[in-house]
Amino acid sequence: MHRRLVATLAAASLVALGGLVGAPAQAAKSKNLVFNVDLTSSGTTLETLPGEITYGWNDLRGPTRWGKAAADMRFLGSVDYTNGTGPFGGFVTITRADGVKLALSVTGWATSPQDQEGTSNARFRGTVTVIGGTGPYSRATGTGTMDGYRKAALGSPVELTFSVVVQQR
Repeated sequence: MHRRLVATLAAASLVALGGLVGAPAQAAKSKNLVFNVDLTSSGTTLETLPGEITYGWNDLRGPTRWGKAAADMRFLGSVDYTNGTGPFGGFVTITRADGVKLALSVTGWATSPQDQEGTSNARFRGTVTVIGGTGPYSRATGTGTMDGYRKAALGSPVELTFSVVVQQR
C-alpha cells in the first residue's frame, strides 16, 4: 500500500510539473509571412486645420497573396499629420480565400518631403503586432514591420509590404 501511495504521489507531481517524463512539449510553429499590397481608400474622414494639420481615419482595401492563396486586406487607419508627416496607426485584417483571417495592429510614422506642401510622396514605416486570427491562427502571436509609400495626396492608393513572423500555438 505504501509503495502504491508513493507511486501515485510521484505521478501526480510529474503531471503538476508539466507532464510525464518523456512527453513532448507543445511548441509554437513559427511562420514568416510577407504581404505585398496596393491599398485603395474605400472611405475616409479627414479634417484639416491651419498649419497644415490633417487628422482622421481611412478605410483602405486591396488584394494580396497569402503564400500561394489569394487574400484580401483591409487597413482601418488613423493619421495625425503636420505637413504630411506624423504618426499613424490602425488595424489590419487579412482574409485568405478559404476564410481564414489574421489580425494585426500597426503603429508607425509617415514622412513627406519637406520641400513639398501636403501629404504626397509620403513614406511609411511601422511596427506590426499580431492580434490573433481564425482557424489555425486563432491563438497566433507575433511581430513584424510595415514599409511603403504613397505618391499622391492622403486618401490616394498606397503600396505597402508587411513582413510578419507569426507563432501558431
